[in-house]
Amino acid sequence: MRITNPQITALMSNSMSASSAQIGKLMQQMATGQRMMLPSDDPIASVRVMRVQREEASLEQYRKNIANLSSSLSTQEANLTATSDAMLSARDLLLWAANVGANAEEDVAAMASELEVIESTILSFANVRDEEGRYLFSGTLSDRPAVTFDAVTGTYGLTGNDKHRQAAVANGVLVDENVTAATVYGPGVDALNGLHEIVQMLKDPALDITDPTVKARIDDALGKLDAGHGNVLGAITDLGGRQNSLSLLNGSNEEVSLVNQKTEGELARLDYAGAAIDLNNYQLSLQATQKTYLKINQLSLFGLL
Repeated sequence: MRITNPQITALMSNSMSASSAQIGKLMQQMATGQRMMLPSDDPIASVRVMRVQREEASLEQYRKNIANLSSSLSTQEANLTATSDAMLSARDLLLWAANVGANAEEDVAAMASELEVIESTILSFANVRDEEGRYLFSGTLSDRPAVTFDAVTGTYGLTGNDKHRQAAVANGVLVDENVTAATVYGPGVDALNGLHEIVQMLKDPALDITDPTVKARIDDALGKLDAGHGNVLGAITDLGGRQNSLSLLNGSNEEVSLVNQKTEGELARLDYAGAAIDLNNYQLSLQATQKTYLKINQLSLFGLL
């Protein structure tokens, strides 16, 4: 079989082009550190890398959700702790007021004034908002206050609901974002209503502090306040438990993320040592082909005459 000069030229040219293309690809891989420049370079590995990247994107969202949720739970816990402190202060004042035989009129007036401030303080804690303006204790009705005062009936009532907002913090794991005023203060907001009733009673100029019914009403308010305080402490414990769960879930997510990063590295990152050897081999091949091409081009029958 006779091979013509044009065929030889084409073969040499194709060989040099192929070596040059491989050298260019290797140099690009070494510049980026990536083994796969196109999915076609390794289809199976490319699919696995895309799966890992999708999972990593989900983990990143979980990390953001956990950070936001942890901040919200901390805010709620701080407000409930302050509510607990306010209730304990109110309790001390109610115990003082219950000692009806030892209180002068000015003492009663001072107690009424201080209890009224505590009442307003507890209400403000119940209606705390987050940085986005959402009421934290209003359940899913976060655009309205959790507790409001009805001037007609002279009582406090719930204006939120008892439902929980939830956030995804891991694959298939949802955690409640909030506690509700219904849980903390009860459906009838008894602790706050009991406190309000006593404040109004003690502010009455016609009040007979020695009347036996006064102590009975104060004792009733104390019972409601103690029950409400127990609910507050229970909610604080619940929030603390959720924070612990978030810490564990965040640690688990981080471990999964490390495994994903390792897997992606093994699949997609370039082996520089191997790439350097391949680059050297292709350069030698290209040089050999170029030298062979030059020698063949110099051959001529006239040189043999």
